[in-house]
Amino acid sequence: MILIAIIHFLTAPIFFLTPYIFLWSILNGLITAGLLNLLKFEVSQKTLIIVAFTTAISSIVWNWSIEFNHSTIYLNVDHPLLRVSWADTLNSICVFALVSFTLSMLTCRNKPAFVVTKVSGLAALVTLITDTFCF
Repeated sequence: MILIAIIHFLTAPIFFLTPYIFLWSILNGLITAGLLNLLKFEVSQKTLIIVAFTTAISSIVWNWSIEFNHSTIYLNVDHPLLRVSWADTLNSICVFALVSFTLSMLTCRNKPAFVVTKVSGLAALVTLITDTFCF
């Protein structure tokens, strides 16, 4: 009886989300921070942590919102040539907006806007690629 309850808990969606969405969102944030470090972006360690955390959180919130509103049926339609769905595109836009907002308000207040835009653009691009091919 307890074993069945544990198995049901581990396989049941959490807040309407399957566990692999959490996993890929966290990996998406870590991949973004790793690429920023690999490409030698001149950002601090605190900025890398904030970018990874914000990217993961915004992907989780976006996927939760479309699952909660039952709109995955309408947004998971792929473009015939590009093979990118509306959900993937809007997820990357949300990541770009939230990372830009967070960086401009917290860590990169004194840096030029193009630094925040480059970091946010990379986070959005990584999100689009991982969301398209891994989710």
